[in-house]
Amino acid sequence: MTTRMVCLFCLVLMCTTQAMARQGCPYPSSVKYIEGAFQAVGARLLWKSPKMRTQDFIDRFVGAIFVPGDGQERKNGYLEKCIYLTNRGRPVTLRYGMEEDVLNMSLVDTTYWQPATDAFGLAIYTCDDRQPDNCSFTVDESRR
Repeated sequence: MTTRMVCLFCLVLMCTTQAMARQGCPYPSSVKYIEGAFQAVGARLLWKSPKMRTQDFIDRFVGAIFVPGDGQERKNGYLEKCIYLTNRGRPVTLRYGMEEDVLNMSLVDTTYWQPATDAFGLAIYTCDDRQPDNCSFTVDESRR
């Protein structure tokens, strides 16, 4: 009986861990220009920029913006974009997943995100650490 309970607990823990996978913005070296847009492969989905004409390459990571859900919490929002600069100083933004995918994201486990206000007076969180891993978030796959 005890062995079954331990196995059941481990199974539930594994499912929860997979459903709440910690992720971060892609490293600049993993972002490639493919078919007219900058792209990087994430843990489960593609990161992609808007279409653009360029001969540039991604030089450095600048930061990220998170839009909180109800009550301006660090939970139940979404990562708006990861921001980079090219070798010529042009900004490039990558978004996680496809437009039709609705993902529930959270900043629960990170301290690098700071509350801020965008140009329209809306509450956001910004991460301006130069390490993409420090601008991490979790995606709750169970609530898709």
